[in-house]
Amino acid sequence: MKPKRDAILDTALTLFSTHGYHSIGVDRIKDEAGVSKMTLYKYFSTKEVLIESVLIRRDELFREGIERAVASAAGCFDKVQAVFRWHDEWFRCGNFHGCMFIKASEEFPDATSEIRRISMQHKEYIGHTLQSILDLGEIKDSALLARHLMIVLEGMIVNANMFSDRSCVDTCWQFISELLNQRLQPTADQP
Repeated sequence: MKPKRDAILDTALTLFSTHGYHSIGVDRIKDEAGVSKMTLYKYFSTKEVLIESVLIRRDELFREGIERAVASAAGCFDKVQAVFRWHDEWFRCGNFHGCMFIKASEEFPDATSEIRRISMQHKEYIGHTLQSILDLGEIKDSALLARHLMIVLEGMIVNANMFSDRSCVDTCWQFISELLNQRLQPTADQP
């Protein structure tokens, strides 16, 4: 049997991912998790603390998935492609409802909130991961290119959530691969 805290987190993660944060109340979460309100508040003193914990859990799951995908690839190009393929698989899974961190930043716009800070850290992780991959290929302006790739991924997430046609991943990857191939080619002044 799953510990009650985990049951609450898993239930809240599914409900928040599917419906957003403001539209889901703690009563629905406690009912679907099969716990009392007192048990829910024992582990999570407020709904905001629950949301923060859910975002931390989602970030952990996301990182595990990305890191597995990247570790299974060799070389800069293949590792970047692994990040795009991981996203493509996520978009095609039956429980894809967009990015919980994008939703959180929209529903909790206060720049000083913990929810916003957790969401920003998640996005910074993606940028740092991409940059570290690009650094492996000794790509010039890796920080700038990583930022651009991250923005492309963010746009793909929104696009995949809004439209049923997931071919944007293939189209974007084709463009990105051409760009990466150009950046990975030695220039005339390099040995």
